[in-house]
Amino acid sequence: MSRRNRGNRGNRRCRRLPRLTGPGRSVFAGLAALAVLGSLAPAAQAGWSRPFEFTAPGSLDLIGAQLAFAPNGSAAAAYGVEDVDTPGDSQAFVTPRSRAGAVGSPKTVASAKQVLALSYDGSALQLLTGAGPSALACCSSVQAVRLSAGGTLQRPQTLVGGLTGRAEAQLLTLSHGGMLAAIATERGVWVVSARRGRRFGAQHRLSTADQIPQSMAATWRGGQSTLVAWTSARGPAGTADPRTIYYAQSSGRAAPRQVHKLLTVASGHRIDELDVARRGSRATAAWVESWYDKKGSFHSIVRAADVAAKPGIRNLSPASQLAAGVSASADASGDQAVSWKLCRGNGSCTVQAALRGAHSTFAGHSSFGQSDPSDAPVSAVGPRGQAIVAWVRSGQPRAAVGSAHSRRFGRARILSENAQFAADLTVAFGPRRQALAAWSQGTLNPSLVGAAYTAP
Repeated sequence: MSRRNRGNRGNRRCRRLPRLTGPGRSVFAGLAALAVLGSLAPAAQAGWSRPFEFTAPGSLDLIGAQLAFAPNGSAAAAYGVEDVDTPGDSQAFVTPRSRAGAVGSPKTVASAKQVLALSYDGSALQLLTGAGPSALACCSSVQAVRLSAGGTLQRPQTLVGGLTGRAEAQLLTLSHGGMLAAIATERGVWVVSARRGRRFGAQHRLSTADQIPQSMAATWRGGQSTLVAWTSARGPAGTADPRTIYYAQSSGRAAPRQVHKLLTVASGHRIDELDVARRGSRATAAWVESWYDKKGSFHSIVRAADVAAKPGIRNLSPASQLAAGVSASADASGDQAVSWKLCRGNGSCTVQAALRGAHSTFAGHSSFGQSDPSDAPVSAVGPRGQAIVAWVRSGQPRAAVGSAHSRRFGRARILSENAQFAADLTVAFGPRRQALAAWSQGTLNPSLVGAAYTAP
């Protein structure tokens, strides 16, 4: 499966990690100070805020965070804590942040080892989590867990069980209520829908029994419309090359059902990564395609195509360099950003991004200099076409803000001057003027750190 969300098997409750409340290093220590730090970010002032902590430093490793915004501008960060020396020892948490910037107390998602996806359903937060037996890393099942507006975690509902291998999931919120969960493992791709405030219904499998899904992405297309796309291969697991992008879409309350083939790449080529983003009432797929030429040289390239009966494929990066870490994002009107990294044989990588407005095409791309090879850049687009690309360089989180309308970015900024070991950077735009970035910071005693951006 692709890099974004991981998991594999389980349904039983996970035990609490024994060292989460160690002396002086509790995940919950200093929450009052964190709330003060979070509230210092002025909501009305344009630009990036000072860094604040979603969690206090702890003695265990962090699993990269995910972010979600509520319609009123409040937000949540979901993340995991794991003991890498003890297989299966992981625990999921979620931390709320008010629209004014006050950071709340981390909440333990008792049944979950990881949070695979999250989205707001009105004022309530819905989580897709991975659960599994204590001896396994994650996950044998994917569950839905609802966090009420009052802060109460409700009983989990199992959506898909009997899983093996890595898993990924996405959760989409629809207009006028309702949600769609898209879940993928090497065994299949499933969708499960729910009406606003209600439990999820029955699962529906999109992939066929002979397909081995490799990556999956989903996007909301406005109203009750959704699209789920995935790549798939046939043959022995681990040896088959995915060459085809499939998709299923819906235009009403029902989950996607009918499967279509978007495209198949040339023989000898494979699709390594896939993401999709909204294009008004349609969608755009962006992927990394790789192959060996006749001389045995390896090539990889970022390509994009609008989802249509006859998709027009556009190259976003040169085939002479190695591309990876593709991320696509968009706003409701179809303003889009695609980011990736280009790497050389010596291990050095640079950040790249391409923008286009709702009524324009991709024209060239922007380069932002070096990035740490271990992290991929991420992108987000705001409601008025504001675009953010964020990455890590020399252990410091950085970001550049631009406009999809002008297809240009401003100068990059370091989000935390004191950061030395930042990793797992993510970014999300809210429904108004504000965006959030979050990253894990530190190695011996890591913490989850964030910064807020307010658009002019």
